Amino acid sequence: MTDDPFAAEMARLGPVDLDGAPEAPQRQEATGIRWPNGFRMRSSGLWFDPAGDEEPMRLSGPFRVPGLARDPAGAGWAVTIEWQDRDERRHRGFISHADLIGDGTEWLRPLVDAGLPISIGRKPLGLLKRALYELDCQARVRLVRRSGWFNSVFVLPARTIGTADGEEVIFEGRVDAARYAEAGALEEWVSAVAAPAAGNSRLLLALSVAFAGPIADLLQDEGGGVNLKGPSSVGKSTLLVAAGSVWGGGARSGFVQTWRATGNGLESVAKAHSGTVLILDELGELEAREAGSTAYLLVNGQGKARATKEAELRARHEWRVMLLSAGEVGLADKISETGKRARAGQLVRLVDVPADAGHGLGIFDHTSGGEPAAFANGIKAAALRSYGTAGPSFVEALARNPDGTASAARRMIAEVTKRLLADLPEADGQASRSAHRFALIAVAGEMARVALQLPWAEGEVERAIRICFDAWRSARGGDGPGELVAALDAIRSAIERHGEARFRNLEGVEPSSAPIRDLLGYRLSRDGVLVYAFTATGWSETLAGVADPKSVVGMLFERGLLLTGKDRTHRHFVKVDGRSVPTYAVRASALFDAEAP
Repeated sequence: MTDDPFAAEMARLGPVDLDGAPEAPQRQEATGIRWPNGFRMRSSGLWFDPAGDEEPMRLSGPFRVPGLARDPAGAGWAVTIEWQDRDERRHRGFISHADLIGDGTEWLRPLVDAGLPISIGRKPLGLLKRALYELDCQARVRLVRRSGWFNSVFVLPARTIGTADGEEVIFEGRVDAARYAEAGALEEWVSAVAAPAAGNSRLLLALSVAFAGPIADLLQDEGGGVNLKGPSSVGKSTLLVAAGSVWGGGARSGFVQTWRATGNGLESVAKAHSGTVLILDELGELEAREAGSTAYLLVNGQGKARATKEAELRARHEWRVMLLSAGEVGLADKISETGKRARAGQLVRLVDVPADAGHGLGIFDHTSGGEPAAFANGIKAAALRSYGTAGPSFVEALARNPDGTASAARRMIAEVTKRLLADLPEADGQASRSAHRFALIAVAGEMARVALQLPWAEGEVERAIRICFDAWRSARGGDGPGELVAALDAIRSAIERHGEARFRNLEGVEPSSAPIRDLLGYRLSRDGVLVYAFTATGWSETLAGVADPKSVVGMLFERGLLLTGKDRTHRHFVKVDGRSVPTYAVRASALFDAEAP
């Protein structure tokens, strides 16, 4: 290509400030605040001045009121307050109007726990509740329960990027559920983390997944993810730490969390990573019985239904995450530990990409002539040192023109998807969905390349994503529907495990007087072709928990892999001891030929 389409689109959307993400503006107390009669905020805190000869009473330490808050539906009204603890760390809290009704004081616990000084006693606490409930404030704050895009602004737990009309937009949730933080300058991150990714398909994939969250959220695309599968020595942790440095760090593993940590507070973790990226290491540590439901819950983007004390249904929590995972096993392997098989719908949501790039260098395609371990350690150390600037800077570029960005991204994703599926003219729905997600990741990486002036060649991200997409296709075992791929694998496995122990040989041997126990079917030849003919019971047993047996019959028939009878039905009749037995007969070549679909 002579023209860079991504550069053209980003130039049209507006320039980018490369000095790094600015600090969040310091908010002043909202104008138009009027405390009830007798109450006054002083530099030392909130005071009550009673009429008469009584002494003024201090109710709390000082705090600011940015405004009265409510959720997007206009419910959940609360007073927003901000204060500093004794170490001068800033905190924010929301005091629900509903909690100020009655005699309870539970609403105070999180404020006191975060360092807000409170005067103890029935009278001062009662006066504090009255002051907050009767406070008159014209400023408004919109509370959102997940990070990511809300209209034209991008909400993070500790800051909001973009400008909202007439109100402030603030994240309501556990700020510590994600490790958003900043260290170092953007230029340092670009030179030490992004630059070594050039020419390395897996590293470009990981970084592009990190940039894909804001694009997926802006387009209201479905959630999904990539699991980098490979042995422990291949260098997967480097990929995760590097990708996490796009958004934050500060812990031993940077922005990365573990699958095991998702058991408690799963929904809070998901909401805090919505619109960015959730990076989880060690898939193998997840309980096998929880693997399928946990992965599905994360990428499906909707929490569990819960009831209130009055048996009313609460609103479900929602989020949209791009998930980057790593492990020595894949999701299907983990689910199989329970004796079950993963459904195709689960596997298309979290696709396995081999972490090994296949060049004898682990995760790398090249290491600029250095040793792979030293090269990986250098990238990892840089990502733990400089982090949290690239993601917000990328979002700032997108926030200048969200609608234009969305239109450009949709168009480019469609074009990249078409190129990925160029050699799959009849791609099934699952392959198409996966290609769309890989294309979204590619477009996000290319947009970040232009917006942040990353030292990657034009089209390099798309080429890397194409390599990873092809690796996924190869590891998947075929290009047909996931159910068909899994069914063929189950049929092959049954034949390899049981052989003639459960398949009666009908060719050139005298029938055995002893019946075969737990018969699955028969082994025979037709026109010189080896055939395995399953009884109806054996067919159902083989495919139990894998796919619907009748659907598999139809897919095999459509592809000409099923031996049919003269009446062209799906069944093939074989003669056994003088009687005609209906079977589902599959050619061995369709099962064991590497070129078979």
